[in-house]
Amino acid sequence: MKPGRLLIIFLMAINFAHAGDLTGKAAPTFSAKDTKGNELSLSDYKGKVVLLDFWASWCVPCREEFPFLIRFYEAHQKEDFIVLAVNIDDKEENMKSFLSGFDIPPLFPVIVDREKAIPPLYELESMPTSIFIDKNGIIRYVHTGFNESRKREFKEELSTLLKEE
Repeated sequence: MKPGRLLIIFLMAINFAHAGDLTGKAAPTFSAKDTKGNELSLSDYKGKVVLLDFWASWCVPCREEFPFLIRFYEAHQKEDFIVLAVNIDDKEENMKSFLSGFDIPPLFPVIVDREKAIPPLYELESMPTSIFIDKNGIIRYVHTGFNESRKREFKEELSTLLKEE
């Protein structure tokens, strides 16, 4: 089994803490590089609503969620909103192959985290995990998995967070 998958299985097995417990707390900060080699930090986006999304090419629900994220961001990119997609694939070619399968490439930063340093900060249980962080850097909503109802929830939650100061 691949090391990345072992990490996810380990994270799923942890019962004492999970990302939902982080709701209402300050989002853990991190710095990382995106697919273009740009260094970015979560703190760069203070004042914006951030949708932090953890995904991998081998994750079946991620394959359903990612096209939605591309369209969702495209519809809201002119607002105080950003998607940060954290990829945890072991091999860069798997991530690139996944991303090349879309008619429209993501217009938001895709973070490359092959060392899987960021997921433990957010105590992930499963993939995908999507975390809404408000303009003040506070975790407000946490979603694990993806299905049709998430689309409506994401729209409602973003609308709520954008209205806040």
